[in-house]
Amino acid sequence: MQLSGADELLEHLVEYYDRVAPEYDSWAGGLHGRVAARLAEVAVPKKGETVLDVGCGTGLVTQLVAEKVGKKGSVVGIDLSARMLDLARLKARPNTTFMAVAAEHVPFRDKSFDLVTYGQSLPYLSDPIGSLEESIRLLRKKGRVALSLHRRSLHTEAQDLFYEVLGDLAVRHHLRVPEHSPERSVFGEPENLSRLLDELGFSDVRLTEMVTGGRARTPREWTELMAGSGPLPHTLIRVLGPRLRTEFEVTLAERMQELGAEAFRYHFAFIFASGFLTG
Repeated sequence: MQLSGADELLEHLVEYYDRVAPEYDSWAGGLHGRVAARLAEVAVPKKGETVLDVGCGTGLVTQLVAEKVGKKGSVVGIDLSARMLDLARLKARPNTTFMAVAAEHVPFRDKSFDLVTYGQSLPYLSDPIGSLEESIRLLRKKGRVALSLHRRSLHTEAQDLFYEVLGDLAVRHHLRVPEHSPERSVFGEPENLSRLLDELGFSDVRLTEMVTGGRARTPREWTELMAGSGPLPHTLIRVLGPRLRTEFEVTLAERMQELGAEAFRYHFAFIFASGFLTG
């Protein structure tokens, strides 16, 4: 049976996260762990609270929050990637539970949680707004939401060039990868995120940012790094094969020379937001 566009995309994303699960925590020198630690600070979990971690992955945020809420608190991490959940369960604290559950249909009663967290997961959900609306149903009075998202507008010229060259290669060789609509790429812009939370009824919205970066030494090091930055580059690079990958890296190196000192330089920028549920 042929899958619908939405089902095909969901299947692709789950396969991607299953595939990268073993390397997820160590990618880019443990960057995901640093982002998780900042989100856990922004969320300000309190002793004894109940927390839902949406798109928990390997449990980076879940475990940090579980430590903060203590023995009298509890944290539920949900995700659709079986391999991510398997890894999360290996390091689970006694007050954590991990479940294979869709973010838009969480099987808990209304007002079950004090805090809902999204660690880089919102843009990759089947229905991001539907999930946030579900979190509103699940939150108690004065409950909070806390999110981290990739801020793509702070990419370097080298990163923009990478996606341009990779896109050209994909078109030339008829490579197709399911992907989300473009508006999701701007979820992580401060004005958009603040407006979204305000429209949904969250107040006292606070934003902070984290920017890290560096410069790759070789085209292969650059390609390996960028392949871990998301489903689209990872899938395209994986299906290229040795010959096309070499062709891609040669072309990329030639084009990077146009950037001079900015060649192979990268930024990974993240926005963090928290807000209280009004009413």
